[in-house]
Amino acid sequence: MSYDQCNDVFLGLDLSTQQLKIIATDEQLNHIETFNVEFDKKYSEKYGIKKGVVVNDETGEVLSPVAMWLDSLDYVFTEMKKKGFPFEKVKGISGSGQQHGSVYWAENANERLQNLDENHSLSEQLADALAFPLSPNWQDHSTGKEIADFERAVGGPEELAQITGSRAHYRFTGLQIRKLASRSNKNVYRKTTRVSLVSSFVASVLLGSITNIEQAEACGMNLYDVQKGDYDDNLLSLAAGVHPEIDGASQSDKENGIRELKKKLGNIEPISYKASGSISPYFCKRYGFSNHTKIYSFTGDNLATIISLPLSPNDILLSLGTSTTVLLITENYIPSSQYHLFKHPTMRSHYMGMICYCNGALARERIRDEVNKKYGLEKGSWDKFDELLDSSKSFNEELGIYFPLGEIVPNALAQYKRSRLDSEYNIVDVESWDPEEDVSSIVESQSLSCRMRAGPMLSGSNLNNNSSNSEYDKIYEDLHKKFGSIYTDGKEQTKASLTSRPHKVFFVGGASKNNSIVKKMGSIMGPSDGNYRVEIPDACALGGAYKASWSFHCEKENKWVDYDVYINEHFDFGDVESLNTQDNWIGYFEGMGMLSKMEQSLKHT
Repeated sequence: MSYDQCNDVFLGLDLSTQQLKIIATDEQLNHIETFNVEFDKKYSEKYGIKKGVVVNDETGEVLSPVAMWLDSLDYVFTEMKKKGFPFEKVKGISGSGQQHGSVYWAENANERLQNLDENHSLSEQLADALAFPLSPNWQDHSTGKEIADFERAVGGPEELAQITGSRAHYRFTGLQIRKLASRSNKNVYRKTTRVSLVSSFVASVLLGSITNIEQAEACGMNLYDVQKGDYDDNLLSLAAGVHPEIDGASQSDKENGIRELKKKLGNIEPISYKASGSISPYFCKRYGFSNHTKIYSFTGDNLATIISLPLSPNDILLSLGTSTTVLLITENYIPSSQYHLFKHPTMRSHYMGMICYCNGALARERIRDEVNKKYGLEKGSWDKFDELLDSSKSFNEELGIYFPLGEIVPNALAQYKRSRLDSEYNIVDVESWDPEEDVSSIVESQSLSCRMRAGPMLSGSNLNNNSSNSEYDKIYEDLHKKFGSIYTDGKEQTKASLTSRPHKVFFVGGASKNNSIVKKMGSIMGPSDGNYRVEIPDACALGGAYKASWSFHCEKENKWVDYDVYINEHFDFGDVESLNTQDNWIGYFEGMGMLSKMEQSLKHT
């Protein structure tokens, strides 16, 4: 498609760890063109990076040069200009940044942003507008002490998840701020006048003034009380290094520290379609943008991913990469230390749930290799694995847990565990069995873990299914009779959570191309409205472009249009493949009971 055929163009930017990507779409959400720069290819010598970051193995610090991001913006826009890109047609820009990363502005930042000279590069003019030239990356592991402090301050990981939607994580912004303010570089913290997330940093540069952090992104800081819709003062005092119990600060120091950090962070931008402002004159003069081009709030990369597909409430996006990631939309705020809950970036009164597993493709590949070794087959072939998986019909009262790496969910050491049910529904551990039995067992246990942990967030979704309440009562009673109470990550599952099922499941990522795996997983997940497969290679940038298009449409109509309705009306469903899967949802209730009991006996960290 050419630009001549469209009146309005929207840009979605994604500033990830290793590249900046920009996608152009038209008013009907059609993809027109993609532009990008890979940081290692362009900037490895200038900034001393490898895979987009600077690593200190001794401290666990993983950092990104902020000036490199500024250079990348200028570079990609320059390349677009050389190709004759019609900047004047761009009506709106939104996008995403790597979540949790932070940028520290100096006192003169707004003055520099508001007076940019189009004859000089961004990095030249903004280098001294930064109090700190580097941004902590999501891979950073230098905040172990801060994890302990944050959990101690509120009473533990579950209590922290209840407030902020997540337990403490190395990469979360609040911990990075505390590390800076209390031990690693107090002088930088003092010089910092504003803190941006990576997403709001990009939006600020485009606007020519520092803009606020978007509400959904704020949930990835371990500072924001999700239900209250405001920062938590106790956690702010901790991040600022003035917590009375942990830092020994006086009440006066605590109050001053909270006030100072709130000023540095700025207000939270509520979920909205309204523009943050128009693009900076720098970009109009240097590249040819219209001064009417609107900048809409940027969000985090996972949040942008979930808005790149036509997902409605109680739909699941299941990404089958090296790790497995479950993203879902829910109205239920039922937090857990084992997953994340964020405000949804475009749907009011909704949340994005996210469950991240370490052991995804790697674990399955090890089973595949064992099978191929036994049959003398080529190591990387999936043929025998798929044949065995296709021949497995339903739950056969045996299950395995396969963690070649230490697992995040549940929090457990690297280990393998194989078990069978006896006639009394006791779980009997098995030292080993034939590799053929591992094939169905690993796909089943991975699917059941996703299903069980998504259950509380989907509670109530069974109301739209065909099964009667009496049938759910009987299923739950039978399960309880056989296994007793069912626990996941220390929390008891309810009838509503165990009998909930998603409306739709969308499979993406490398293993989604394997028909046998996705059909088996889909049959266990049991969505009421079908399983689907779709490729979204540029999901974060695409989600940004869609967000800009939706926002512009709402502003033009001067009213809120539900995002899922807007996307479903405009999305090209020709790219979505419906999967013909057998529904074995009811047949795997015993599997959930068995997995729950097996997890309780794992070796934990």
